[in-house]
Amino acid sequence: MNIELLPLRRRLLFAFVAAAGVISLLTLVVGVQYLVSYNSGLQLQDRLTPATELADNLITAQAAASGDLSDYVLTGRQRALDAHVASLETSDSLIRALESALEGDTSLIGQLAGVRAAQQVWIDNDADPTIRLMAQGDTAEAARATNRPRAWQAFDEMIASSEEFRDAIESVREDARANTNAFARQLGLWLVVLAVALLGVMGVAFIAVNSWVVQPLLAIRRDITKASSDDHTHPIAAVGPPELQAVAKDAEDLRRSLMTEMDEVRAVRTGFAQSAPLAAELEAAFAPASLPKIPQLSLAGTSSTAEGVVSGDWWDLFEVDGDRLAVVVGDTSGHGTRATLTALRTRDLIRAALRSGLSAEQAAGIAASVFDGDTNFVTAFIALVDPAERSLTYVNAGHQPALIITADKQVRQCSRTGPLLSSLGGEWAQDNVPFEGGDVLLVFTDGLIEGHGPEGIDLDPDDLARFIKAMDAPMRKDAAEVLARVVSQVRERAGNWYRDDMTAVTIAHQGMAL
Repeated sequence: MNIELLPLRRRLLFAFVAAAGVISLLTLVVGVQYLVSYNSGLQLQDRLTPATELADNLITAQAAASGDLSDYVLTGRQRALDAHVASLETSDSLIRALESALEGDTSLIGQLAGVRAAQQVWIDNDADPTIRLMAQGDTAEAARATNRPRAWQAFDEMIASSEEFRDAIESVREDARANTNAFARQLGLWLVVLAVALLGVMGVAFIAVNSWVVQPLLAIRRDITKASSDDHTHPIAAVGPPELQAVAKDAEDLRRSLMTEMDEVRAVRTGFAQSAPLAAELEAAFAPASLPKIPQLSLAGTSSTAEGVVSGDWWDLFEVDGDRLAVVVGDTSGHGTRATLTALRTRDLIRAALRSGLSAEQAAGIAASVFDGDTNFVTAFIALVDPAERSLTYVNAGHQPALIITADKQVRQCSRTGPLLSSLGGEWAQDNVPFEGGDVLLVFTDGLIEGHGPEGIDLDPDDLARFIKAMDAPMRKDAAEVLARVVSQVRERAGNWYRDDMTAVTIAHQGMAL
């Protein structure tokens, strides 16, 4: 079996089964040994603990029998004799109880038989002869009989036998306790082995994931990064398990498709520049200059055309009075070169008016005054942003409402304040709204929303606002990221992205919200 051909899912499954098998086997061994040792020790303790108590009681009963016998000899009282008889009966009962408790333990049962025999020897050599002499009334002879050396020797041997028996029980208990302690140490060792095995499994899993997933992904990422920055000519190698190879192949197919489209675009542009130098000049004239650097503001803008390389849409961002930002977005009716000329003329008039210190309202009037006899018309959004005053003054000449998404995700619409710019003339008013830290301004032409909703319906400005509100606060402070994500969201839904010119501008106020 070639592991390189195995899918990643199957590799991980095999690794999991192997790890689970090793851990389960170790757990089973430890568990079985624990149960056997624990149950054996528990059973032994259950038998020997009461046996020890019985053995202690047996020694007490035997000593009491001897004491009661001496009392009977000295006093001759019947009560002492009855106590002696009762103590012997207790001894016999304790011996029978010990035989029952120690059943099956031949060693201890054998010692218990020796205890019984020693007790009987004492009875035969001391107790019985003494009691017979007392019954005959010969008290003096009874006293001599119970004090004979042989009687004392029999008593000492009986007590010694019982104590040795008790010590033997205690020794077995100690052995059982020692075995339990030894198993505890062994169990600790097994747990260490199990922990080492788990660490080994984790180490193997880390190496496997690093080899099978991380390193192939890094290699694919390096190829994609190089293909993105190296004129898209760097091939993306298929490495890793089959799933990642499929991903790499898809990325390589995409790169090749992009290369084909780029080659076609280069060819078209070359032919266009050779056959239509005027359009090429217009395209260059409309290319935005470098973005101004305004403290606390992040700026971004983009345009795409519906026909050729020239457009009737435009956007313009430039400084006014050194501390304010002029924002202009326009949309000329129609497409192609004529619409571009109208857009270029209108853009230059508005730029000149604002730079000369005129208001947005006055700039709109000047731009509209040159439309006499021109069948085209222009919608425009003209605004001045003052980051220090945290305000935005604007004129909306028949344009799509610009959106301001505040730091707390409220939405303001900068709606129309006058008619579109055309030969019909008109009057334009300007409005002033707050533009504070954390706010985002989105100005766009109708090409961003028309026909780009589900089943070709138009999007609403609220849809664009919802895209921005879904971004977190740090992301909303990067105008380029906001604009790229909004365009990506719309383009993903668009059935025909190139049906109309599209222009959009975002301004993010990076200051602290008040």
